[in-house]
Amino acid sequence: MSWASRSAVASLLLAAALGAPLAWAQGDGCRGALDALNRVKEEITPRLTATTEAGKQRLTVMQSTLERATHACPDFAELWSYRLSVAQQLGLQADAGYAKRKLDELQYQVPFDPFKLPPAALPPEQVAQAHNAKIKQKWALVVGIDKFQDKRLPGLRFAVKDSTDFANFLKDPNGGRFDPTHVIHLANDGATLEGIRRGLGELRVKAQAEDLVVVYLASHGSPRDRDPNGVSYIATNDTNLDDAASLYATSLQMIDLVQQINREMRAQHVVLILDTCFSGDALTSLDAGAGSTGSRGFGAVASSAPAPDAQASAAFSEAFQNLKIGYGRAVITASRANQVSWESAKLENGYFTHYLLETLRAGHGNESLDRVFTEVRTSVAAHVKQDNGADQNPSYELSEGADSIVIGAPAAM
Repeated sequence: MSWASRSAVASLLLAAALGAPLAWAQGDGCRGALDALNRVKEEITPRLTATTEAGKQRLTVMQSTLERATHACPDFAELWSYRLSVAQQLGLQADAGYAKRKLDELQYQVPFDPFKLPPAALPPEQVAQAHNAKIKQKWALVVGIDKFQDKRLPGLRFAVKDSTDFANFLKDPNGGRFDPTHVIHLANDGATLEGIRRGLGELRVKAQAEDLVVVYLASHGSPRDRDPNGVSYIATNDTNLDDAASLYATSLQMIDLVQQINREMRAQHVVLILDTCFSGDALTSLDAGAGSTGSRGFGAVASSAPAPDAQASAAFSEAFQNLKIGYGRAVITASRANQVSWESAKLENGYFTHYLLETLRAGHGNESLDRVFTEVRTSVAAHVKQDNGADQNPSYELSEGADSIVIGAPAAM
């Protein structure tokens, strides 16, 4: 197989996920438990409280879910961490104490309270000040992976080239205007889970409140069994597909990426750009042969096109919705959840990355993010329809203050 396909990491809302009874079999062990954990993590927001009947019901379902999950997978500390947080939110002191004792036995320190507002959520009096502040420094992590250690993950054709082209734009003094030493570029064997986390950790340490951070990822995405339109993970170079626990432990979880951006990045402006695969039906690829263009979708379900000016809310998972709690947070994906994302041998890029870069270069990096996205969405939709007769609509979600972000704005120092 000469090349594989990519579609965006985006999902339909998980409305039925936690409301339905857990269906994992006793023999599945941690598989169902970890899947349930991801869903709980995506559902939790600081706005979810037990002060309303609807909120209390939702939290009660979560508590029941986590209780079963900890019985099925008792040595996985993160399950107990979320069981503790939900129990505290419901005021269940006995259960919270039990979870805390288990965490102490496992020597696990809870990293944060998911029900508390993240630092990125500015108080109202600070919003205007942040909106008018000049960017002092700019930082970026750019990741592209088209070769994987686990050969069950099909290789990609242009993921590394997409990332290289994007990194080069950022470093261009007439384009992104990033200090080249501030751009971390990871490709293939450098883009292991540890390598990506180290890169994010470097941005966490170096980026200050007045700075801009850009994170770009091009790789495979992995969907969940019970949410065929959703994506839980981004595959890293060392992702292991042996079983659900291995996938969980060796992949970049989408909700964790969002939490890192919201809770650990001090920068008041953060842009997350995803050009990832939706691997779909048991990671079985569509072999498009040697044609000049091809699909980046793995069994993605075709759908009617959304309204041209539609935001991504209906197509994004709760993980992305959490970004809206923060200030100056933006996420852009190559397509909507149930559309195939295409690449072109003629362009030697995915359509999304090609037209994103074309738009950014045409404006010398000086256009605001909302204007850039509008142009990119129009170009991608038109060219994919013309070349392949298919629908592809890039999607975005912007929190307050993110629409005016200018990627190529010169740093103040």
